[in-house]
Amino acid sequence: MKLKALLLGSAAAMIAVSGAQAADAVVAEPEPMEFVKVCDTYGAGFFFIPGTETCLRISGYVRVEYIYTDNDGSDSYDWRYRTRLNFDARNETDYGTLRSQIRLQADGNGGSSGPLNTVTDSNGDTHSFGDARVGIDRALISLGGLRLGYSDSYVTTLHGYGLPVAIYDGNYNYDQAIFLDYTYSANGFSATVGVQDSTGADAGAPDLYAGASYGGSWGVVAASLIYDNSADEVAYKVSAQLNLIENLTVKAWYMADDGTTQYVDFGDYGWGVGASYTFDDVTVYAGYTDGDAASGAEYGVVGLNWNVATGLRVQPEVRFFTDDLDRTDYRLRVVRSF
Repeated sequence: MKLKALLLGSAAAMIAVSGAQAADAVVAEPEPMEFVKVCDTYGAGFFFIPGTETCLRISGYVRVEYIYTDNDGSDSYDWRYRTRLNFDARNETDYGTLRSQIRLQADGNGGSSGPLNTVTDSNGDTHSFGDARVGIDRALISLGGLRLGYSDSYVTTLHGYGLPVAIYDGNYNYDQAIFLDYTYSANGFSATVGVQDSTGADAGAPDLYAGASYGGSWGVVAASLIYDNSADEVAYKVSAQLNLIENLTVKAWYMADDGTTQYVDFGDYGWGVGASYTFDDVTVYAGYTDGDAASGAEYGVVGLNWNVATGLRVQPEVRFFTDDLDRTDYRLRVVRSF
């Protein structure tokens, strides 16, 4: 009995002491978590950067494609891939919306044409590099109507990249540049003036440009011109995209100069016309483009875009030349976007 009493007394004493210590102990409580908040001011996908009033959207895509070419009985093939990662940050100021855009891009290819990514050693020999190199494809700052930085040029983007939807979308001479411009917009109308140094320009930059567009539910019409300082000549482009009936879009564009500027491919002029029709998850399209050149400018294109699932698109396409080139290109492109 004495041993039992002693054990019970010791246990009671230990419980009392530990209880007192627990009462006196300082318990560290976790800080309240700050969850990312949705920013619906600028559309879907934006969220507030924690601790700031700046909204950020992250997007991009992975694109893989295979091209088979039948060139007058001589077959060849190529494969290509591209990745893009976009960062779009915006916040409101006393002067309007302050926006910055960054786009990282990497391209790679292989096949009959050889690799896109190569390195040259100290002996002057070229070797395949393997992985694609990542570069800055867009770096833009805008405030209100002002834009400053590097991206696809205004003369390119104003007209919507040639034929609608198509991969081979026309000989309209895609261009990138570093630029400064100002845009006024109101009630569907916009007008822009700016100055740029094109990546394709030679000595004599900067070049001056201006343009305007007007649009609504029926479509959009646009016109632009650019002064090529090195050639001391002007090139111009006009385009129209019309939504004639539900799900049917028709587009046409024309561009011209005197054949001396860098802004028109295939000689003095180039033009294209195309149409696309959407039903359910599939868009079918066809187009035709031509230019002032002996060969290589005149071709037709047919294809379709199939939205297999949210964020996944499959695009088969055929391009057939109608001038003296006996050539047909078959391309399959798969794009996963987010």
